[in-house]
Amino acid sequence: MKKLLIVLLLSFPLFGDSLTLQEGFVGAHTEMIMDSTIDPLNTHLKADMSIDGNDLLSLKGKLWIDMDLFRSDNKDRDEHMNEANEVSKFPIATYNISSLTKSEKENMYVLHGTLDFHGTQKPFMLDAEILEKDSQIVINATTNFLLSDYGVEAPCMVFMCVRDKVDIFAKAVLVR
Repeated sequence: MKKLLIVLLLSFPLFGDSLTLQEGFVGAHTEMIMDSTIDPLNTHLKADMSIDGNDLLSLKGKLWIDMDLFRSDNKDRDEHMNEANEVSKFPIATYNISSLTKSEKENMYVLHGTLDFHGTQKPFMLDAEILEKDSQIVINATTNFLLSDYGVEAPCMVFMCVRDKVDIFAKAVLVR
């Protein structure tokens, strides 16, 4: 019993300090070739994150969104995008952060992890500004990816198709 207690006490720091998501969103940007921009926003980001003390490089965890909660300025287009992304079949997109590396610029990092989108998991990196203030950790991240890399066929109307490349920007405000 004594050995079990010692093992538990020694392994406790491995779990890190839990962080609570105070607010967050994921935005996307793409374009309809020869038409308009498409800028849906999802303000329902969820998170299960942890950090070891004050070491930002130990930040790890999972961020996820319900795919059907993206909204743009065109409800009909949102419905078409949900169909193209097969949201009824793949309702959640998840990003698991496995590690961070510090960039040369102040407060800049690269988040390394796995993106699970449209039933496909792939290694994925995001550039992120990470700011610490009092008990908050604010992450502002950007990246892009190709829909086709995840088995999504960009929707087309007659000869106008949605661009395959999607730019992503996200913000997460975490509290210790």
